[in-house]
Amino acid sequence: MENVVFQISKLINRVSNEVDPEKQIKLIVDSISDLFSIDVCSLYLLNEKREPTLFATHGLKADHPISLGEGKGLIGRVITSKHLINVANASTEKGYEFIPSTGEQAFKSYCGVPLVRQGESVGGLVVQNRRAEKLSEDYEALLVTLAAHLAAIVPNVMRLKKGRKQLNFRIEGVKGAPGIAVAPVYTLSSASLDQIQVGQCDNVEAELARWKSLKEEVVLSLNEEKALLGQSLGDGSISGIFDAYQMLLLDPALNVLIESEVTSGANILTALKRALYSYADSFRAMEDSYLAARADDLLHLGNKILNIYNGPVDSHVKDLPKTPIILLGSDIGVTDVAIFPTGIVAGIVCMNGSYLSHTAVLANALGIPAVLGIGRNNHFVQGKRIVLDADNACVIQNPSKAICNEYRRAGKKNSKEVEQLKQLKDLPAQTVDGVKIKLMANSGLVNDIKPSVTSGAEGIGLYRTEIPFMTCQAFPTEDEQIQIYSQIFAAFPSKPINMRVLDIGGDKQLPYFPIQDEMNPALGWRGIRFGLDNAHLLLTQIRSMLLSAGTDGQLNILIPMVSAKEQIQSFKKLVCNALEQLEEEGFSVNPPKVGCMIEVPAAISQIPFWAEELDFVSIGSNDLSQYLLSVDRNNARVANLYDPLHPAVVHEVNRAVTNAKAAGLPISLCGELASEPFAVVLLIGMGLSSLSLGAAYLPKIKKLIRMIDSKDAQGVLQQALTLHTTKEIRDCVNGYMETIGWS
Repeated sequence: MENVVFQISKLINRVSNEVDPEKQIKLIVDSISDLFSIDVCSLYLLNEKREPTLFATHGLKADHPISLGEGKGLIGRVITSKHLINVANASTEKGYEFIPSTGEQAFKSYCGVPLVRQGESVGGLVVQNRRAEKLSEDYEALLVTLAAHLAAIVPNVMRLKKGRKQLNFRIEGVKGAPGIAVAPVYTLSSASLDQIQVGQCDNVEAELARWKSLKEEVVLSLNEEKALLGQSLGDGSISGIFDAYQMLLLDPALNVLIESEVTSGANILTALKRALYSYADSFRAMEDSYLAARADDLLHLGNKILNIYNGPVDSHVKDLPKTPIILLGSDIGVTDVAIFPTGIVAGIVCMNGSYLSHTAVLANALGIPAVLGIGRNNHFVQGKRIVLDADNACVIQNPSKAICNEYRRAGKKNSKEVEQLKQLKDLPAQTVDGVKIKLMANSGLVNDIKPSVTSGAEGIGLYRTEIPFMTCQAFPTEDEQIQIYSQIFAAFPSKPINMRVLDIGGDKQLPYFPIQDEMNPALGWRGIRFGLDNAHLLLTQIRSMLLSAGTDGQLNILIPMVSAKEQIQSFKKLVCNALEQLEEEGFSVNPPKVGCMIEVPAAISQIPFWAEELDFVSIGSNDLSQYLLSVDRNNARVANLYDPLHPAVVHEVNRAVTNAKAAGLPISLCGELASEPFAVVLLIGMGLSSLSLGAAYLPKIKKLIRMIDSKDAQGVLQQALTLHTTKEIRDCVNGYMETIGWS
């Protein structure tokens, strides 16, 4: 039995990793039949008419899908009731229907279990035997467990299988950069980390020397590409991508991990794959979407290292297309785009990546629409036309002529709108009735700064300082931190910079200082709790910020995860200590403003009591929403429950704004709410006058603000506060959006 459980685990992984839908469903039925030593295993899914349809079988005769009527047959009972049937003789059971063409009469026993996804039946899994005996309780339990796993996989498999021929088949992803493109697919062929097979090394010393040499080659390649593209593209944000890759490549902690794997006997490619996957998993597990996106950058870097290791390939530059194409690949980098003449790459589609990954930074900088993270289980034909709708984060395969024409018209309209948005850069974000809204940018890496400046940001509303700490082998020194922070102040002279002090713990771990043995890390030793317990680290960081700002920079320091007044008071004592130390050392610096993040729900009611200790507060809408709703938006099983316009979120954000205003405290908001047009209407209605968001969204939100009358927004808010569901709130705001011509 233990071996069967192990084999089931392996089966789930194999099914998940298989790219071809036909092979996936065949693998399911064949493997289960073999594992259970059973004569028949069949997979049924509901079709569009909700009829149980036999899509795959091991043991029955079925060359094509066979459908029963809705609710018909034993499988119909299983699916409708969401309850298993396990009998020794199927033909004597109520509802049994015999299908002669399948040869089913030869099999007596029957055990069917439902496939249930998000509360709804999507199909069923059936095993049958020639012997007239019920499936044992142990195997029955295993089949139920297996069905629960497969319910999350199989419907997608079938959707993709049908999609290969289906007209206007839509594939969902995430928006990397806005825009629309209609063009043939051009698939990049390159090596990928997931293709690496486990291997051993014969000589550890030689393998370590090989790694050192490979690193030098990669650094040289990155520097050459940076210099070449810096001249041809002239964009600082793109150059910053190479700096970030080099920082990741030379990260001491990562190198220690790779060398440790080699010392244990792995060859360099196996060591590279294990180390990067381990690091990527750590980043991907983080709740902060910005930090989670670094996982994609790590894997992209790994693919680059692998391609350099494999040596140069004939790029067939002479065979490159001469007309616009949509570039498709696992990961797409600067050099992948640069080999094409200007104007040829009309769009980018990536199997991996997120809207905060470096591929997204690249696409935004170049003005190329991009959809990322579509997954590996999609089949594209080289040279076949597709539609890329980045505005709605999807790709359309097999588009009809009418759909293509419609998207081309929309694309031309979009291009005009992009040019219009550029004209707004130096105009104020001001409502129709003259209310000024300060729009600032969120940031966390130096290469984010250029897009923030070019988008017209009025400063940095949230600078996450965790990255330098997470990519070092030890806590970064004062000088190392100053080197990074100084670049932020140089990019925004005389503009406010809100720097959040080190926010680790929970899902954000340091490789050299792991926080372990916590039953509930999200509520554990994190944020300011960790900082105050390690006051020497916090003091060094505060000194670095003060020295970076000097007497010219407008430094505002944000305290994360505050839940008690004593935490603010203790932090302010550290600020005073830092100021006194620097004065004694002969440095001239200005005292910073001190604010706290409103992300722990308890903080909302405490704002009036904390006001005397603070200069401002900032709502961290992402964490606040997750805590209020008890939903992890990165967990696919519950992500559908997360909506920033949930009535509870709207009410609590409004209460925070009301409390801050009553206490005379300036209040801002950073997070995805600030880039959600419907939410922005409500935020203006609440009286929020400062928002911080991703640079890519800033021009569009500025356009919206300039169309809103704040008094109207107040009216929409008052109506929204009386509503009970997210849908009602969205419908309410949408009604107003239509009246101002927003689409």
